[in-house]
Amino acid sequence: MIKNIIMYCCGVLTFITCSYAQQKQHLTQYVKPNIGSVHSRYFFYTPAAVPFGMAKLAPSTDGSYGNRSGWEAVGYDDRHHSIAGFPHFHEFQIGGVVFAPTVGEIKTNAGKVDMPHSGYLSSFDKVDEFATSGYYRVKLKDYGVQAELTATKRVGFHKYTFPSTDSANVIFDIGHVMGESGPVIDAEVTYDQQHVWGYVITSPLYVQKYQKGADIKMYFLLRLINCLSLMVPF
Repeated sequence: MIKNIIMYCCGVLTFITCSYAQQKQHLTQYVKPNIGSVHSRYFFYTPAAVPFGMAKLAPSTDGSYGNRSGWEAVGYDDRHHSIAGFPHFHEFQIGGVVFAPTVGEIKTNAGKVDMPHSGYLSSFDKVDEFATSGYYRVKLKDYGVQAELTATKRVGFHKYTFPSTDSANVIFDIGHVMGESGPVIDAEVTYDQQHVWGYVITSPLYVQKYQKGADIKMYFLLRLINCLSLMVPF
């Protein structure tokens, strides 16, 4: 009798533990970052980030599309089918430092949404895209590159899996106007075989309406692992 009670208690504890672990593991299935991205602000779509983190990574279907007044750009629009790199920062009045993996001919301009192959942007299929809380993945069709993004509280991680090629590139674009960041007015870049560091100063258009002459200075440090070549356009 005592043995049966012990086995029953163990069974109950095992069931409770398994149920709790299953619930904790699958909560992210309800997180759908793409919902609402069509009419959102630039800094709202940040799937590869943690709450209140410094690095907020996301794809950019067009970071400055429809940005007449300096605040309308959504950065990511779920109706678009091309990606022009992966910005590292998405904050109010802050945006940019774009990474773009490519294969073949090097293009240092992002290109236009309605002009395929006009720059380093790439088409993608929705079936090859996955976004959830803290993680984003997509396959860039034009280059056969799988891109994965995630982040900690202070650091963002970009992982690019290239096809077999002798012309793989990672473009590090700090001059691309993104969201509410405004034009770049100054920048400095230094690099060696494994690192890129420096700063970029932008002048947000929207903030000029309320604080003339205000600008934003962003510092960055990039560490490269197994990167074949690097372009740093401004």
